[in-house]
Amino acid sequence: MKIAFWSNENEKSCAYLNFVAVSIASVMSYSYKITVMENYFGRENLGRAFFVNYDSIHPRYIGTGFYEGRGIEGLIRRIYRGDNYPSLLREYQKEVIPRHLYYIPQGGVINSELFDFELFNNLKGLLNLINRNTDHIFINTTHKNHLSSNAILQEADLIVVNLYQNLAYLEDFFKNYHSLIHKSLFILGNYSSRSIMSCKRISRLYDIPLENISAIPYNENFLMACNNGSAKEFLNNNYFCSRENPNFLFVHGVRHFVHMISRRLEKSFLISAKEMEPCVF
Repeated sequence: MKIAFWSNENEKSCAYLNFVAVSIASVMSYSYKITVMENYFGRENLGRAFFVNYDSIHPRYIGTGFYEGRGIEGLIRRIYRGDNYPSLLREYQKEVIPRHLYYIPQGGVINSELFDFELFNNLKGLLNLINRNTDHIFINTTHKNHLSSNAILQEADLIVVNLYQNLAYLEDFFKNYHSLIHKSLFILGNYSSRSIMSCKRISRLYDIPLENISAIPYNENFLMACNNGSAKEFLNNNYFCSRENPNFLFVHGVRHFVHMISRRLEKSFLISAKEMEPCVF
């Protein structure tokens, strides 16, 4: 299934951190095989959160063609040329958690505008290829008005919308992006229990079922782990931490939202989500 993560206020909602945490936690709690990607170039690069030595595995320009990199740009070009054999994906993805979580890294050989245009034109072929090799596709989708962002939101079976606790922002979202609501779950990111805009209040104000909203507070330790390429180690070490642990509220919020996604998938698409022992890596 195709799951797009999106926010029209990425930084304040901690959308990037939420995506990294939920993607890792999803394969720690359930026997999914997930491929993750992003549709933008920028400093909030998933590879830097997943790999300590990201610079050494980061694809570099090779070849003499327009671009022949080993990143997602190269994969898109192969799809454009007509390559669609199932094993093609393995040549471009990097294993994050063995047999469960995979990342299609950026190649960094073209500019962001051209990448957006080419991704838009080859999106269905790319998603079909990934679908044949994985249970779910998680796409971290930029809030900017990219061609590919709009197409991804249309193609997605489920949208994870990252909100934050600001009335003006909430009014803007529910007024201007109402069409997304019917197939969305909501993370209230950077959550503060002191704010009057709680999950319950947002549920009442905007007629959103409470079971479709989950709070994930900001966690500086996880931010540092993402900056150091040790996001999966952080979650592995803290996934079953006690209530006394300073990371408990963050990890509990992430685990709860992962359960919400699994429950929605079971309900909407009749997928049997088999719970498994936590992954060890």
